[in-house]
Amino acid sequence: MRPLFRYLLPALFVAGCASTTDVTTRFTDEGSHPPQDTLLLVAHTPEGNIRETWELTCRDIFSSDSLTVLLSHQELPLWYEGGKERILDWAQENDVERILVVELTHLLIDAAAPPAAGNQLNPMEQSAGDVQPTWQVGIGGELAKDEVPDALRQHGAELINANGKPLWTGIATTHEASNAVAIAKSQCSALRRSLREQALIP
Repeated sequence: MRPLFRYLLPALFVAGCASTTDVTTRFTDEGSHPPQDTLLLVAHTPEGNIRETWELTCRDIFSSDSLTVLLSHQELPLWYEGGKERILDWAQENDVERILVVELTHLLIDAAAPPAAGNQLNPMEQSAGDVQPTWQVGIGGELAKDEVPDALRQHGAELINANGKPLWTGIATTHEASNAVAIAKSQCSALRRSLREQALIP
């Protein structure tokens, strides 16, 4: 019983952190694009840990008997330095016709956890006009997180082919997520549902 509990506890924790993501389609190509059997997931962020966490979490969501999912941090660990052209070159060389790119840079702006004890929330050297700290001292001296603007909850997503042609673009707006795993689970579940409705992935 105890070994089972050991595996269930992390799962319950992640489920408790889960959030809802709304996906708004911005563009869908009207041409005929039969679903392919391989998909490359690309988390667009300079932060390697976020990229790896997001892609590994989303692989399990997208993977199926009819869809093999590849991850950019494994196939092209240094693609960020070469930009999108590096991804497209690799996709053409490896006959991968579907690439899902999600912009996650905003995750670096929003602090997911309160500052450590002793950290200054309002540094003396902070000049007027600088970005305000995410966490503030609330009533009773407790740390309270500022409301995150909707713009920082929105992550652009696009499905492209190996030539870089957009097949679908949209905005994933994620609410109440508290860590990278919860955000990835929420976003990729919603994105998979949206892309399947468009018959762009199996």
